[in-house]
Amino acid sequence: MKKIIKLTESEMVTLIEKIIKENHDSKKLYSRDYVVNRLKHGPRELKVYIKELPYIDCTDSQGNQHVCTTIPEVVHVFLSGKY
Repeated sequence: MKKIIKLTESEMVTLIEKIIKENHDSKKLYSRDYVVNRLKHGPRELKVYIKELPYIDCTDSQGNQHVCTTIPEVVHVFLSGKY
């Protein structure tokens, strides 16, 4: 049995913003190579974020050195498949 819940547009926007903000951690580190590669194959309006991504030296759990980055919320939404 399906249950239908009717929402106004503003309630829907508030719900979507809440879901996005719960999942995005602005201090979390991501592999910069992975993020850049995904953005290069993404929509044109997101490619401008490639130049803005910071370079942060980090090590993985096995002690290997590589470059990480933090990402803005819009990039997180794209990477999570909600864009």
